[in-house]
Parts: sequence; structure tokens; C-alpha cells
Amino acid sequence: MSDKICVRNLSVAYGDLTVFDNFSTTFEKGKINVILGGSGVGKSTLIGAMAGLVKHAGDIDGVDGGISFIFQKERLISSISVFKNLDLVLKGVFPDKNDRHKRIDEMLEILEIADCKNKKPTEISGGQAQRASMARAFLYPSEVILMDEPFKALDTTLRHRLLHWLFRLDEITNKTIILVTHAIDECLLSADKYMVLGGKPAEIVLEGYIDTDKRSRALTDENLIDVRDALLRSI
Repeated sequence: MSDKICVRNLSVAYGDLTVFDNFSTTFEKGKINVILGGSGVGKSTLIGAMAGLVKHAGDIDGVDGGISFIFQKERLISSISVFKNLDLVLKGVFPDKNDRHKRIDEMLEILEIADCKNKKPTEISGGQAQRASMARAFLYPSEVILMDEPFKALDTTLRHRLLHWLFRLDEITNKTIILVTHAIDECLLSADKYMVLGGKPAEIVLEGYIDTDKRSRALTDENLIDVRDALLRSI
């Protein structure tokens, strides 16, 4: 079994606009892979193609274990509680009610939103709602989590707290995470592998790895300063 997700000869066009033309890359399984790039370069299009949401040519191998998607907006059903939102998604895959509810309760505890369990999405904060969205994605038995700028609308402090919870879920589930972001700091703090897209059609203009423990990284780390400089030059 391959330890990578492979995108081969991906081509995507919207009318006369070619976003990708025979584009190829790989993502590391069981790691956090970060995609950076300017607005409109094709970051969301790439993961949309991987999820089957964007019409494309080419092959994407290594996602047979299923995909969960976390969007910028949490996309919770506003008329039902957080708990029922999660339960609704899991009913089809975990038929045993007690087992399903135990999984949900444990996840809400991990993300520190157990007190939001019986509240509707409109009754909780944006950060709590995004954690509920993360809970839904990680509870579903998929191997790959695609994240399309999920922290974009949040302030810096809250983004860093949500990254902390993301690392916790990453440790527990060992899923493959592909995170699209415009924020260099998010990349520096979370990436095992990173790539920067640029050009039209898009191509990889920079890629690399960060090997230090994500739980103890600081933006002042000497190796991260060097990566930051390279990212700033490439975007």
C-alpha cells in the first residue's frame, strides 16, 4: 500500500480559463499537508477535484478510504442541536445508537465543546461551531480530511487554538489532512509537508517539509524563520 496520495496529470478548466494542465503532485498519508498560494490560483479547485466536487481529467490515487470535508463555513443545520448534527451524519455508518452516542460525546469532550451539545449552531460562537464541524469530519470513518480555509474568518488567537485541537485530533486519528490556507503562520505551525501554487495554469513554485514536533513549534524557531522567508518570496 502506498504511503502517498498521488495526483497525476490533473487538468481543470472553466470555459476559457485553464486552472490546471497536466498537474501532478503527491501528499503524505497520515500527515498534515498544507497548500498555499495567491487568491484564485486553484487551491480550492485542487481539493475539490480530489473530493469529486470539481469536474476534471487525470487520476487521483490513494483516497479509497473515503474523504471528509471541512469548509470555511461550518455548514451545520441551524434548526437542530450540535449533537443531532453529528448524529445525523453518523447514523448510516454506526447503526448502534449507544456506540454512536459514545463516540460523539468523546469527541465533544476532546474539542472542549461538550457544553454546546444541546445548543443549536446559532446559539454558539463561530469558533465553537467550527469545532463542531471538525468533530463531524473526524468522527466520520474516512481516511482523508480536506480543509478549505476553515479558520479564515477567525482572529489570530482563535486560529492558533483551533490548530491546537487539530493537532490533538491528528494524534488520535492519524488521518491524512490536506489544509488549504492563505495564512503563512498556519502553514509554519501545522505543516508536515507544504506546497505553494502559482501561475496560470497553476504549478508548484515551492514545496518542502517541516520535521519539528508541531506541539512545541513556535514562530520564532530559527528553522521556521527560514521557511517563512522562502514562503514570502514565493507567494
